[in-house]
Amino acid sequence: MVRRSVVAVFAVVATLLGGLVLSTPVDAVVDSAAVVASPNVVSGNNLLASVSCVSSTECVAVGYTDLGSVNATLVLAWDGLVWSVVPSPNVGTASNALDSVSCVSATACVAVGDADTGSAYATLVLAWDGLVWSVVASPNVGTASNFLNSVSCVSATECVAVGYALTGSTNVTLVLVWDGLVWSVVASPNVGTGRNSLTSVSCVSSTECVAVGDAYIGSVYETLVLAWDGLVWSVVASPNVGTSRNSLFSVSCVSATECVAVGDAYSGSGYQTLVLAWDGLVWSVVASPNVGTVSNALFSVSCVSATECVAVGDAYSGSAYETLVVSVTGPVSTPTNESSDSVVPVFTG
Repeated sequence: MVRRSVVAVFAVVATLLGGLVLSTPVDAVVDSAAVVASPNVVSGNNLLASVSCVSSTECVAVGYTDLGSVNATLVLAWDGLVWSVVPSPNVGTASNALDSVSCVSATACVAVGDADTGSAYATLVLAWDGLVWSVVASPNVGTASNFLNSVSCVSATECVAVGYALTGSTNVTLVLVWDGLVWSVVASPNVGTGRNSLTSVSCVSSTECVAVGDAYIGSVYETLVLAWDGLVWSVVASPNVGTSRNSLFSVSCVSATECVAVGDAYSGSGYQTLVLAWDGLVWSVVASPNVGTVSNALFSVSCVSATECVAVGDAYSGSAYETLVVSVTGPVSTPTNESSDSVVPVFTG
């Protein structure tokens, strides 16, 4: 059984670890990118969906491995020299997969995803204590399927995970919060009566988080942005470029007034990259380049400052999908012209 990875890992964390120094400016990291050897569990499909680093010698990547009839969780750890497979648990005997990981130290990481219970998919949360990965009980909404797509932790006792839950014939936003003892469902709004889902969350404190995704309004998918103030989640107005589809796949915040979200938009002539920036007051469209003649998409973004972000995705021109890396080097809090975004080559060694 093969499932689509949230982020098709660009030779895994390879692009990030050509000479990983977290304090180095973003452009320098990308310019020195190189493939780093990474292990596989089986000869079939092994996919990584997310990575989190707390230093240049401490990183964790998660995803899943295809065992044929089912998928199983996959966790790799980086020690500064090599990537190694770390044993990770599964729930039940059906498919399990991890879509996101967030580490606050070498001994405190949380990974989220979903597990097939036989009758539905349920939320899956694993925790790392420096020695072993363990399953942590996590709630579900209703009796239908629940999925967790992203997690963001600001401390070992403060995490937020987002995704969506099936209710009848539609999806609704799903937000879980960790207080150091239990995971709890937190009420989250939806736009309209159609499908709503959250794909990514970024927290800068326990009272400041942003989650993004999309909502189906009438016959069009529109960008969806929610903000957390420590008490409630609220819908924040966000712009759309495409005439039939606008989706946000990832968000990265460096402060309560500086965030960047990325995804794609469709207007009948192919998918185009979509970049939005938050300045503390409004979300604005930032001009972003496209390489593929058929489709372009950005699946993940990471910012180290308000003026330095890297977004990754893929581009398609009719023959094969190619990696796409976009460097946002201008002030992300102010809409810029296209010259402030540049396509950066990815060296695959």
